[in-house]
Amino acid sequence: MNKHSRFIASIISVLAITAPAQAYADGFYIGAGAYQANAEQGSFDDDDVVPALFAGYNLIDSNIFMVSAELGYYDLGGYSGSALGSNYDIDASAFTLAAVGYLPIGPFFEVYAKAGVAMTSIDIEVNGSKDDADGEEFFGGIGASVDVLDTIDIYAEYLMFDTDIDTSIAGIGVRFAF
Repeated sequence: MNKHSRFIASIISVLAITAPAQAYADGFYIGAGAYQANAEQGSFDDDDVVPALFAGYNLIDSNIFMVSAELGYYDLGGYSGSALGSNYDIDASAFTLAAVGYLPIGPFFEVYAKAGVAMTSIDIEVNGSKDDADGEEFFGGIGASVDVLDTIDIYAEYLMFDTDIDTSIAGIGVRFAF
């Protein structure tokens, strides 16, 4: 099964399990944040400030735990410079499909874990020669959020992407529920 077929199969699987869980669901949400991205490979170590956008649907929402499915876009950073006499320019991003499990701690605070698949795109230019490294990678992370209003959360999270270059992002943002 090729990479795109596995990604589509993952989406279909998530949609198939949402139908019976809708009676307990709370609805759609969207979010956006600002992140500090970091990429490391050998002597290469650089960081960048990047945006992220996501949308999700709460599949299960109870007082004990919550589960949601989430689609997202994460800019993994743009890096440029020179090393060993070569000039480089790297730009990376990811579209994601994730399951998110939430554990409420009190009425206004929750911690969560996020895991899924990321369709990564890495564009590389070294001394004018261009290449790209696109693929499907695992990603996951942890976070916490505070309810500001019934439909607005402020969150902080840390995510790692399993790419050839060690890539991680940490950020804060706002999530709006409908």
